[in-house]
Amino acid sequence: MAETDSVLKLLERLPPRPDPGLDRLLDATERCLARYGIRRTSMTDIAREMHVARTTLYRQVSSVEEAVALVASRQLHRMLDDLVAHLSAPGGAGAAGFIEAVAATVRFARSNPVSRRVLDDEPEILGSLLARDLGPYVSQVAEALVPVVQGAMDAGLIGGDDPLLVAQWLVRVVTVLVVLPPEDDLDAMVGYALSPLLASSGPGA
Repeated sequence: MAETDSVLKLLERLPPRPDPGLDRLLDATERCLARYGIRRTSMTDIAREMHVARTTLYRQVSSVEEAVALVASRQLHRMLDDLVAHLSAPGGAGAAGFIEAVAATVRFARSNPVSRRVLDDEPEILGSLLARDLGPYVSQVAEALVPVVQGAMDAGLIGGDDPLLVAQWLVRVVTVLVVLPPEDDLDAMVGYALSPLLASSGPGA
């Protein structure tokens, strides 16, 4: 069973993108987290979901906390991959495309079964996370987002001259929209939130 404080401590500094060889383990972990929640999932649950002995599981991860951190890292990189795919798709090279890409990132985060479980059934974990100093987490996610932001700047989709600062701002905007989504038009809210950047963008706006 994962201790909330231990999980949150690991989430402050996510591991790198997990090796695809861990996908089976992480898929099983995600199913357990969606079914039982973060606090109630155990290594026994994950091993049973994988149909392996616990000793086999322990050769890949040392604890539920480590498995949760790896799941979070994989989801982060999948969101970044989707963001790049949206921006690279036909029609993505413009202000409307950028708004749609960011809105899709919010929807991706909210539609994940583990995220839904935490948002709906374990709000105390979310509260504990938001009450912590999230500076290291924001910085890490923003650093991973910098190449995307730099590409958007180079393409004239958004303005600004500091991609890291813009990335940090985007991380905070997306986090707020994931936790407190608008009741009606998400795209309109994203467009309003991004308007300071889009207003100064160049070609393709």
